[in-house]
Amino acid sequence: MAGQDWWEAPQWAAYLEYKELPIKASSKAALARLEEGGEENLSGHEYAALLLDDPLLALRLLREANRRLPRRLARDITTPLGILLALGTEQFKAQITRAPEATEANQGFITSERRASLGARIAFSWGSLHHDLDQGELALAALLADAGEIELWAFVPELPQRALDELHSGRASRSDQAQRQACGFTFRDLSLELIERGGLPPLIKQLIRGDEGLRAQLARLSVDAGRHLSYGPGDPALPHDLVAAARLTHSPLATVAQGIPHLSDEERQTLLLAAISLSESVQEYLTN
Repeated sequence: MAGQDWWEAPQWAAYLEYKELPIKASSKAALARLEEGGEENLSGHEYAALLLDDPLLALRLLREANRRLPRRLARDITTPLGILLALGTEQFKAQITRAPEATEANQGFITSERRASLGARIAFSWGSLHHDLDQGELALAALLADAGEIELWAFVPELPQRALDELHSGRASRSDQAQRQACGFTFRDLSLELIERGGLPPLIKQLIRGDEGLRAQLARLSVDAGRHLSYGPGDPALPHDLVAAARLTHSPLATVAQGIPHLSDEERQTLLLAAISLSESVQEYLTN
């Protein structure tokens, strides 16, 4: 990597652009399980939901759909279901079957994919709480927000490992700071470069870059909540995420808490009580 030490996000995006993206072996197994009862009983939503657990599969298929369609139509593919409809069910399944599999030994890759999937699941759930939002758009944006980091783990794992070491050393207090110090750019910037170079829908890039609009705020919050959840259900930032989501969607905290996946009833109740306590503390502060 000696000659690449000076590279920034645009150079790494150019390097990664034509790499064949691997998918999780579990995605192929999930497709097989899905069809055990017969394809005639399946809906497009069930196929599309497979993408929420595999960010590089989603990116791979989004690129393929973008390649096959005229640019004016490809710009409108902003949801997992849209990807399925653009490719057709048979091509969708063929792409999964033919894709190379990522090695399970790459723990950084597995961890970053899982974190992205959690964010996408949360975005999909929270997106349903407001009539102005398309939950599929939010989920796809959350899923691809860290695509740059995931691709680095897949193809250049020493680079994100360097950033992780910087964070764990205490020389940086935040992930983006550690990335800048260790690599010279943030992995979010790389994600945006990859989306730009791939000619992918501008809306996806807009939601990932973020602004003060409701959609972008909720997409960003879902990504954060997925990262916090990946640290464990007791992560102290999770109650803050719930309070913020309740405010953005004008929903009860109990409803928002239902959007956090993979929690036991006890864990969900503990999280909800922490969010309620935090919300009451904030309200008391504001009224005094």
